[in-house]
Amino acid sequence: MSKAIKRIPLDRRVLVVREERIDLRPERAAVLFPLAGLLISMSLFTIIALFADDLSVTALAFILLPGLLLAPFSAMGLVYSAIGAAVVIETKKQSVRFQQGVLGLGLGTMDLVPFWKIDHFEIEDFPLGDITPSGPPPPLDLRAWDITLVKASGKRWPIAQVVSANSPDLLDEAFNRAIDAGEELAKMTGSTLVITAAIEPEPAAEVAPEVEEPAKAEPAAG
Repeated sequence: MSKAIKRIPLDRRVLVVREERIDLRPERAAVLFPLAGLLISMSLFTIIALFADDLSVTALAFILLPGLLLAPFSAMGLVYSAIGAAVVIETKKQSVRFQQGVLGLGLGTMDLVPFWKIDHFEIEDFPLGDITPSGPPPPLDLRAWDITLVKASGKRWPIAQVVSANSPDLLDEAFNRAIDAGEELAKMTGSTLVITAAIEPEPAAEVAPEVEEPAKAEPAAG
């Protein structure tokens, strides 16, 4: 297996760039929730094993059913978070493979885009909502960009997003990550990167208010 040469953090995912392969994977912290689910389900089964003789059938059913539902989904989520990928790009297969949720391990492929069908990759503004929310304003003013694969047919496949607080330093760092990810995708597939995201306008220079000069007193007649 080729060694990972670069990790580019995106929104809730990370782009892992290798010599002949790129994986868009969940971030490492994504294993916490399915791991917690597995621990809870194991605890429920342990309670049943230890106190089966002392609990009523109704109580056992209330304990057993959540464990039966939680255990398989947590196990699949843990496997996906550990080794799964939402998007896989391979130079050997000359294709970009979009995969499904927790079955994103080569099973349940949603779409397969050959390199020759790719027109370009695009970095565009990602709308976070145009309706003013009711209640108090959000604590942070956010801005986001979408990294999109555009096929020669015109069909668009969103790949990942980058979200940043709307402050100059953080915006520059996040936008550079989006460009870095887009360049790696374009380089691996032999296509181009197009940036259509709006450029932040420079703040207008403040104009000092005009001060009216006091009217000169006219000389008295005579």
